[in-house]
Amino acid sequence: MALTFAQMLQVMKKRYPNFSGLWEQSRADFGPEWEDDIDLALAKVFDDDEKAVEEIVDGYAEFSTDAIRSQIYFERKGEYKASNYDEVAQAYYHNRDFMFRCYLPGMLVSHFVWPHHFRMLSWFRNLLTDLGPNVRTFCEVGTGCGLYSEQVLERVPSSRGIGYDISDSALEFTKRVADSFGHGDLYDTTACNIITNPPKEQFDLALSQEVLEHLEDPVAYMRALRNMVRPGRYAYIAAAINAAHVDHIYLYRSPDEVATEIEEAGFTILKRHSELAYTGKPLKVTPCHAGFLCQRD
Repeated sequence: MALTFAQMLQVMKKRYPNFSGLWEQSRADFGPEWEDDIDLALAKVFDDDEKAVEEIVDGYAEFSTDAIRSQIYFERKGEYKASNYDEVAQAYYHNRDFMFRCYLPGMLVSHFVWPHHFRMLSWFRNLLTDLGPNVRTFCEVGTGCGLYSEQVLERVPSSRGIGYDISDSALEFTKRVADSFGHGDLYDTTACNIITNPPKEQFDLALSQEVLEHLEDPVAYMRALRNMVRPGRYAYIAAAINAAHVDHIYLYRSPDEVATEIEEAGFTILKRHSELAYTGKPLKVTPCHAGFLCQRD
């Protein structure tokens, strides 16, 4: 029997009732198609035995608790707690237990149950409808849980992709996602820092899904990303704004700040979209997710 959202929700209600309300609200807001969507991802990627379900729920709870604590610190201090990329990478990205216990499962689930994340995922899917005929090759830099790469593989059937990340754990999880959806033969992964070791291959589409805030110098990274895009082709760049987490370093205060740096790196912005995590607080401390469809001249 495949793992379902309903099954996980029951465990969440018992173990972490303070988080279950958001899950139920997303279910009510987005409807049956949304539940079918998350059910498919859960069934493909995770095991369905009782222990596995509890581990996923525990991982999501830890991931979310880390975000809440980090956000409280940010709202009090006006800055992110982390500031050194190498320290963050060692503590988190190269920590396999942390990555597989909470970070990657929590990230995957959050793309569906956090409303602003799901709305941005839906916007990205709509972009793929228009871009599809122009995409034969793509890459994702900073794959995370691999969901965005999988969206391209699923929605642009003629495409082939490569995932780049500094974290072996992220690449292993991403490859699992691609394999579980039956796209493993169309997708490779490579451990790589694109700034210090730039790939020579160029692509029709480069994805950078919430990577900028993890870096000390996002513009240098985006210049390297631009070099991986064929002239006239595209990049999707998304960033977290006023959104603290244990591994967030670079603080963006508004989508306009991200746009300015994207253009400084040499891209032309074709479309942009942003979603607030919630309302009721000043914008200067409200988490926001902003996405940009860009073109290399």
